[in-house]
Amino acid sequence: MKKIILSLALISLVYSCKKEEKNEQKTLENTATATTKTSFPLPPVYMDSSKSEEEILNHIKQRKEEIINILENSSLQKNNLIYENYKKENDSALALLTLKETHLLEEFFTFYDYNPDTDKHVIKVPEKYKKLVDSFNQVGIEFWDIGEADTELRMFPDFYFKIFNGKLTADYQKYLETITEEDKVLFQSDAAISIPWRDVAKRVEVREKFLHDYPTSKLKKVIEKELQLYRYAYILGLDNTSTQNDEGGFTTENLQEFHRFIKENPNSETTEIINQLLTMPKDREKVFDFVNKWLNYPYGKPLD
Repeated sequence: MKKIILSLALISLVYSCKKEEKNEQKTLENTATATTKTSFPLPPVYMDSSKSEEEILNHIKQRKEEIINILENSSLQKNNLIYENYKKENDSALALLTLKETHLLEEFFTFYDYNPDTDKHVIKVPEKYKKLVDSFNQVGIEFWDIGEADTELRMFPDFYFKIFNGKLTADYQKYLETITEEDKVLFQSDAAISIPWRDVAKRVEVREKFLHDYPTSKLKKVIEKELQLYRYAYILGLDNTSTQNDEGGFTTENLQEFHRFIKENPNSETTEIINQLLTMPKDREKVFDFVNKWLNYPYGKPLD
């Protein structure tokens, strides 16, 4: 669980001369004006573990309304920071709720009922849990199946999009649109990639384009880390979905996908990596070492 550290600011008022008094008065007037625009505290506003589940859910519901109000009187640049801190605030609340619902989360995988006609699993929540699950859903919280009989709490994929759409700078807006779409599906579970290789490539392409379009974005480090993760997965796969065959070469499916990527993205750094790999001898260990050194990403580290 994430450790939440709350910091308190100590404000000292110093009166020394008439000039300072005038400056202070001006500051107070500006503060009053700002308070008139919005009396709601900026995120993150953290809840402590002593709060009840109902209090935490009510907090999440109330804060959503407050954030929407704050955004109406704030610049796009400030909204970027509000977005980041609001996510931290909700992540903290989710961590508290996870602790309180450990038993339910451990049991939740048993609620999935397989339908052979549609080849899909449908959630059938027992009657005794329906009211509780509904109360979570109503404030925007989803019980998310991450595989291996594990379930975690998260905000619905479009939760932040509905609040911040059109209220962020272009780079943050693009990122919000990207993760809103990507988070609709599970990327990997049990060391196996859960989406088609073409979709993994798309995640690489989107992030390469982002770095090209917004080279000075404050999201640069986040995007670079995600690009590293998706490049690794795309080129080498994961333990249970490797891109290589037993002989050390790449599978037919992955070779076809690599050639498509190279053709459509001739100037991509990923293309440069793949081109060099295709000239190397069929040796799994050497391929792993080459990719690891290029990406500075040790093989076996889980995607997070």
